[in-house]
Amino acid sequence: MAIPDLMPHPVAAKYAVLVDVGYLYAAAGEVLLGAKERKEYRVAADELIQSLQKHAEARISGELLRIYWYDAARDRVPTVDQRVIAQLPWVKVRLGNLNARGQQKGVDAQIRSDLEALARHHAVTDTILLAGDEDMVPAVEAAQAYGVRIHLWGVEPPYGTNQAERLVWESDTVEVISADFLRPFFSRAPQP
Repeated sequence: MAIPDLMPHPVAAKYAVLVDVGYLYAAAGEVLLGAKERKEYRVAADELIQSLQKHAEARISGELLRIYWYDAARDRVPTVDQRVIAQLPWVKVRLGNLNARGQQKGVDAQIRSDLEALARHHAVTDTILLAGDEDMVPAVEAAQAYGVRIHLWGVEPPYGTNQAERLVWESDTVEVISADFLRPFFSRAPQP
């Protein structure tokens, strides 16, 4: 009679990168250019995404599932830049709505939903979350309850902090992306 293999099978490590573009752009625009609005600068997003992917590969062992790029657009109609990003390999663009005052709506909810779904379905063992809102805390806690490690990345603030304290506390690891890392991808927009 054969003895069944009782040794657990190793779980292949997989990770996802979830990027709150509103947070990333606003924080980088402020620290690099002193900009208050997105229209004040241009971003080489495709090159930035490639650098973030390399940065992740150097820090997390395992296979990249994909990069989720959470942004907003009026009536959820993608801009030219968002269409270009959506065609990049391993990148999934998720759009919230941009209201008349230029505020993003629905983006945080999409991030929370995807973070929890990836964890619940055991699609990832680790998640890099580039965000700053305290709204993310319940999703972080839920993902961790499913065994996912959360690696919080933030943008170097010009002073103080630009991430919610509770979000920092709840994450498994925390890393600050330096202004020097981001500088090559941001430039001041030409003045009309």
